[in-house]
Amino acid sequence: MAKRVGLIHYSGPRGLVGGVEIVMEYHTRFLSQAGYEVHTIFGHGGGTAYENVIEHEIPQISPLNPRVAKVQQQILRAGKETAEFIQLKEEIRTEVFGALSDVSRCMVHNIPSMPFNFAATAAINEIAESSNIKMIYWLHDSAILRDEWQDKVGKFPLTLLHHKNPRTVFVVPTYFRAKQLEKLPEPYRISNAKVIPNGVSIEEYIKIDETTKKLMKKLGLLFENFIIVTPVRVTPRKNIELALQVVDELKHLVGPSRSIRLLITGSPDHQATKMGTAYMEYLQDIIEKRGLQENVIFCHELINQTREFENGETRKWGVADVYNVADLVFIPSREEGFGLPVIEAGASRKPIFCSRIPPFQELVRDDIECTMFDLNEDPKSIAFRIYRSFLEDKVESNFHNVIKRFAWEGIITSKLIPLL
Repeated sequence: MAKRVGLIHYSGPRGLVGGVEIVMEYHTRFLSQAGYEVHTIFGHGGGTAYENVIEHEIPQISPLNPRVAKVQQQILRAGKETAEFIQLKEEIRTEVFGALSDVSRCMVHNIPSMPFNFAATAAINEIAESSNIKMIYWLHDSAILRDEWQDKVGKFPLTLLHHKNPRTVFVVPTYFRAKQLEKLPEPYRISNAKVIPNGVSIEEYIKIDETTKKLMKKLGLLFENFIIVTPVRVTPRKNIELALQVVDELKHLVGPSRSIRLLITGSPDHQATKMGTAYMEYLQDIIEKRGLQENVIFCHELINQTREFENGETRKWGVADVYNVADLVFIPSREEGFGLPVIEAGASRKPIFCSRIPPFQELVRDDIECTMFDLNEDPKSIAFRIYRSFLEDKVESNFHNVIKRFAWEGIITSKLIPLL
């Protein structure tokens, strides 16, 4: 495999649940999924089982190692290198360099800036100097910024920290940390640190399972889309043209900042016509004239009442899968016998906008919460109400911004991989 990358930290992902270990876990997962052969190097921990990941446990890197603790005490007391320190450094350098065989890029988390194993810091600095490996020093924190280490700043072993090399790139998680490092005195000042934030895996918070995620992929949906579901059959009494008009107005309200997707789940009624034209053709004509080709998805061929599998593969997805990915359920029907989609949306805990017709009004009296609109209401007005209620909602806005700025997949793709 041509693309290889190393990740180094005192402890490996899955061994401890600390902030840096969690960041390493996501870096490991997403880089391996992106086709990299990932070499994780650590003193203790580990245990990931991702494909294309090779773990290298080097006990001399761990601050918990009794020998490391002894050497730390020696050099802090002596203020200079000792024979034991040099021996430990050489062992770590040899082991790490061996683990990085054929690796041209390596991310080192915190070891270049923290005081927990100075022999490991020195060893990695020497590898940065003597090899052609591009070192990415990822500084989540720094002892140079901590009050308890100020009396040792400028003295060995703190002189090992923030080691600079023409091939070394410094990364910090916040602009605040970058500004702190810019203000440090030489030789500790880092004035060119790149800011790459930590993130979250959105899927773990919204609890969409793998089958539903496959549907999203099949339909080309992203978590940052604003997804409207109209769960009705394609027939004139369902008034789908109103949904198209509202989506068109929402596009203009939202602008390029957010993509609107309308999913229509029901199958076409092939006998239905509108103004002498097959209803499906009538809708397609509206879509073409309003430029909604990327916004409207007819997904009836993929949807059944419940999931269907064939030879272990998903053949059809259930209606519940579509509700699960929805931000809003929009039902513009002129007629309904009962209004099952309103009940289904309620069961899925999704907000509902629906037409003010008797069956839906009856459901509202039965304590089903929804926002209603008159059938003769201007589509601009309906779109604006949706915009105000949901697209301007603080919680919804937070969610969208988290996806946009702090989703791990986006961070890895747009910021980390270009750095490699």
